[in-house]
Amino acid sequence: MAISIKDSQALADLADILYDFLPGSGNARLAFPIAAEQVGVEKYWAPGSKRPAITYLLEQTYNFEKRSFCPLIEAVVRQSLTWRRRKSEPLRRDEIDALNAVLLRLGFKIPDLYDPNFLRGLARAIKPGPAENTPDVALIAELQSKLLDLAKLSPTSRGLGFEHFLTEMFVAFRLAPKGSSQIRPSIGP
Repeated sequence: MAISIKDSQALADLADILYDFLPGSGNARLAFPIAAEQVGVEKYWAPGSKRPAITYLLEQTYNFEKRSFCPLIEAVVRQSLTWRRRKSEPLRRDEIDALNAVLLRLGFKIPDLYDPNFLRGLARAIKPGPAENTPDVALIAELQSKLLDLAKLSPTSRGLGFEHFLTEMFVAFRLAPKGSSQIRPSIGP
């Protein structure tokens, strides 16, 4: 069964979020292939470049062993708590919030990742610097959905909707949107 484009995008976003949670190899106790082994999906870990390996692991588990998908995410988070603390880069609340937002896009909600005591125990989010204008993952997902919905509209409505979409996107990225303008044909030479 093929994965939808929407789900493929969500799984790629999930791989991006999880990338710094654990090493891909080189650690005998805490690594992605070990988390995969703990839940019985180690056959989907492809040694090599880390990001493609994480993406493949997530896609294959999601596609063929859905019942193991949430346990895999939980195993990665559980191991990450130890590994990141050892690196003096503890897991942060904003990372779990981003993870939860993408999991919801895939139709999953892992109760332990919403537990208030667990969330309170995480490190606080790093304050973005002045050059960082990136909105959170949930807002980006909402913008993506709105953009895709524009394709369903008639050409005129689509154009007006796209102007509105651009304004929302500019605001989300903390940029200064300008009102719409019409291009008028020039008259004369």
